[in-house]
Amino acid sequence: MAPRTRNWKALEMPDFAGRDYHLSVSGEVEVSASNKTPHLTPHAPQGFNPRILLLDLTIRTDGGFGAEVMTWKQVTLRQSTNGNQYDEVDILFDGEVIERIKVDHPKTVAAKKKLAKKKAAKKAAKKAVKKTAKKAAKKKAVKKTKKKAKKAKKAAKKKRV
Repeated sequence: MAPRTRNWKALEMPDFAGRDYHLSVSGEVEVSASNKTPHLTPHAPQGFNPRILLLDLTIRTDGGFGAEVMTWKQVTLRQSTNGNQYDEVDILFDGEVIERIKVDHPKTVAAKKKLAKKKAAKKAAKKAVKKTAKKAAKKKAVKKTKKKAKKAKKAAKKKRV
């Protein structure tokens, strides 16, 4: 039976120079004793889709005695990549996928956020222009109505005289 897991993250980032990229995958695994430790290792063979990284989750028992207590332990794997190499990471336990994580690419995410901001600003500007045009049209219609009313009053006055 697969262990319970939570808080998975996969992040592909460049180093400070921006030349080398690293993928960092982390999460929490519930273990049944304090002397048990979760580990992530690359799956062999990797699979037919090169954009999905397969990782095996194993729980190893460290030597010695451990308290029989359910506890959450952090597990992390860091490996070099060529930049924007993976879209997803699949965590496998006993050959079955127990977790699928979308890989975040901060440079790409930042660019998408910037684009989304631009689109939102453009949309807001269009909305403001529409609103202003609508108000102007309303004012114009009110002016026309007032003008027609004035003309009708003048015409009625002339008929009386």
